Amino acid sequence: MTSLAQSFSLQATFSLGFRPFYWAGASYAVISLLLWTGYLLDVIELKGPFDGLMWHAHELIFGFAVAILVGFLFTAVKNWTRLPTPTGLSLAALLCLWAAGRLMLIFGSGPLVPIIDLLFLPLAALGIAIPLIKSGNRRNYFTFLLMLVLTLANGGFYAVAYGWLEIEASTLFVLAVDVFAMFITIIGGRIIPLFTNNATGSKRAQRHPKLEYAIVTAMALLLVSDMFYGISDQMALPRAVLLLALTALHTAKIACWRPHITRTEPMLWILPVAYSWLPIAFLLRALSLLGAPIDQILALHALTAGAMGGMMLAMMTRSSLGHTGRKIIAGKAESLIFILITLGGIIRVIAPILLPQYYLLEIALSALLWSVAFGLFCIVYWPILTRPRL
Repeated sequence: MTSLAQSFSLQATFSLGFRPFYWAGASYAVISLLLWTGYLLDVIELKGPFDGLMWHAHELIFGFAVAILVGFLFTAVKNWTRLPTPTGLSLAALLCLWAAGRLMLIFGSGPLVPIIDLLFLPLAALGIAIPLIKSGNRRNYFTFLLMLVLTLANGGFYAVAYGWLEIEASTLFVLAVDVFAMFITIIGGRIIPLFTNNATGSKRAQRHPKLEYAIVTAMALLLVSDMFYGISDQMALPRAVLLLALTALHTAKIACWRPHITRTEPMLWILPVAYSWLPIAFLLRALSLLGAPIDQILALHALTAGAMGGMMLAMMTRSSLGHTGRKIIAGKAESLIFILITLGGIIRVIAPILLPQYYLLEIALSALLWSVAFGLFCIVYWPILTRPRL
């Protein structure tokens, strides 16, 4: 007979934010990519307010990525503050709100679409703002402030779709991606050297506050720059200089971690590998602005398919194991997940530069690797996320 600890538990599933949102976000990573492929092949019609490309850009951020972000922050903020974040019915209600937004953007529901979808991020931000403010944890106020920036970018998508705002949708997408790059910069900068030193029993991975401050300042300048210029070629030289400075700063930061000491442990090496897509993305954008035959879209995919995909799976696996009482050790499944998502990023970003004649094949192969990586997470981690803690 199957014991309670071995069976699905609704109470366990909604006991902490990472459990339902990691699984829902990973599932949607696969589903949305299949829908996008179906749309491109004229097999599927999207009836929401966004056209196909705009839907793809929107759902990559405000469908898939925010689900993973909310799951992570609900869990992390509880640890940072020792105060509760949404659980139980309130957590389930937020998940339903997020899911309703996704369905409405596929099948269409008139004026309800933006109302439902735009409610999710502010309510989720409130779920982390309350414990942070109550505990006086000013160090992490940036989390809910960045979520409010995402809310504004989400609103901008709808304003463009309904003709209320004349701005390139790509500018809103770049802003949203910049926000996730900022999350990776700040949180990754804290945890990667910490996890490395804890696991290796050394202090070889170093963190330098002045370098961190310089990077965050430059990232904020990039956010402002992209707000005005998006992925256009305007003000190319000063923007390229800023991007090259960010490339150098992030590279120096990674070097301080001595990432070679993590090479034998997948749970460790995936973190600097995923983070390394940040300087790669900034370098590609800089080269594009300086006239190299490189589309800035490739740089954006370095941030999405590379940095976001890799860092999210790294943290999803690690925190799922740790917060359910399991050892944070990579098995064959985790190792395969990390290899697949890394290869997917390489094929999506680097292969088109080297072999542009196979562009469509490279997109298809990258999408397949992405889907398998997140699909494998869904299969392997379903029992971990939906059963009581060991």
